[in-house]
Amino acid sequence: MIKLINKKKFKNIMNLTLGVVGISALVLTGCKKKDDPTPPIAINPVIIVTSPVDGESKIAGTTLTLAFTANTDNGIKRVVIKYKSATGSEVVKLDSIIVAQPTSFAFSRNYTVGGIGTESYTLVVTDKKDNIQTKSLNIKSITGFADETFGKFYHILGSNSGAFDLMKSESRSSTDADADKDMVNTDASAAFTGSFTAKNLTMFVKSLTFNYSSGTTIEAANAYAAGTPSSTVTTPVNGDIYIAKLRNNNTYVVVKIIANEASNNECGCTNMGKLTFNLKKSL
Repeated sequence: MIKLINKKKFKNIMNLTLGVVGISALVLTGCKKKDDPTPPIAINPVIIVTSPVDGESKIAGTTLTLAFTANTDNGIKRVVIKYKSATGSEVVKLDSIIVAQPTSFAFSRNYTVGGIGTESYTLVVTDKKDNIQTKSLNIKSITGFADETFGKFYHILGSNSGAFDLMKSESRSSTDADADKDMVNTDASAAFTGSFTAKNLTMFVKSLTFNYSSGTTIEAANAYAAGTPSSTVTTPVNGDIYIAKLRNNNTYVVVKIIANEASNNECGCTNMGKLTFNLKKSL
C-alpha cells in the first residue's frame, strides 16, 4: 500500500534536497585544486656578458678580455663574433657550428684593443630552432693621456716665473719647493736658450718617433725605455718632443716644444726669453 505524502511535506523535502546539493557543490568548488604554474620556456637564447662593460674605455694596444655565456632550452647551434674597428673595417672573430648543441655555451678570449676611437663586438647566438639573439658591445680605445694643457717658463733671472711643475701643470717661482720643479731654466749666466733641468727626480728622453697626436701611454713608456734619460735638456727646438718620467714613478708626460723665443720681453726686463710648450700627462 502506497502512503501518499501531502503537498506541504513534499515541498519541504525538495527544499532540503536542493540545499544539500547546493552545499555539496559549494564545498567541491571551494576545494578544487588550482593548476600549478608552468615555468616559462626561454624562446630565444640569453647572452650574459661578464667582460668587458659596454662603453668601457681601454688604452689602445692593451689586452681586452671578451667573456660571455649563452643559454637556451632549445640547444645552441651556432655562435658568431663580429668585430668592427674604430675606422669602420669589419672582421669575423669567431664563427662556430656546435654539433653537440648544448643548452649552455661559455666563451673567453683575449683580444688587443685597436686604434683610437670606438670599436665594437657583436655577439650572435642561434639555437637549433633558428631563434637568434644578438648583443653588441662598444669599447672606447683611448691614448691613456689626459687632455692637452699648455706650459711656459721665462729666463731664470727675469721677473717672471722661470720654472714649471709638470705634475700639476703650473708655473713655479723661486720661492716654491724644488720637489715641485720638473723644468727649471738653466740660463743663469747667459742669454736665453730655453735649456732646462729638473730639480727633482724627473728625467727626460727626446723622441724622434713618438706620435704626439695619437701616441698612447704604452708607446710613450716604450719610447722612454728605448732612450737615454737625462735630467737636463739643452737648447730645445720648436717641434721637439720630450717624454718625461715624473719623479721616479710611472707617470709619463709628453712635452712638445711650441716656441723658443730668446727675444721675448713680456717681463719688461733685461733678462729676456720665454719657452712655451704643450703637454699631455698620463691618466
